[in-house]
Amino acid sequence: MKTTLLAAAVLAFGAGGAFAQEAQTAPQKTPTCAEALPQIESLIGQADQAGLKTETAEDHVETARAAQTSQDEEGCIRALVMAQNDVLTQAQQATPAPETKQQ
Repeated sequence: MKTTLLAAAVLAFGAGGAFAQEAQTAPQKTPTCAEALPQIESLIGQADQAGLKTETAEDHVETARAAQTSQDEEGCIRALVMAQNDVLTQAQQATPAPETKQQ
């Protein structure tokens, strides 16, 4: 479940933000605050259902909403990225490291 959550997190905000772009692909358009906000809220909801701590991410979403109200697009996106990063960090910490076989 936690691995699925991590994959969903990467997809929620666009794989272009999480992975280096291939040389032959066009850069991905950064979503607007209005586009990204529901995606990050959904991601946080999934993380919460998975038992991850989401308080800090929720605080970042509140900051994003305030920035959106103030028409501060850059501040909103920055807060949403911080929320996404917090969820990703929580998911990575909750996912056990793969076991290695010793020979």
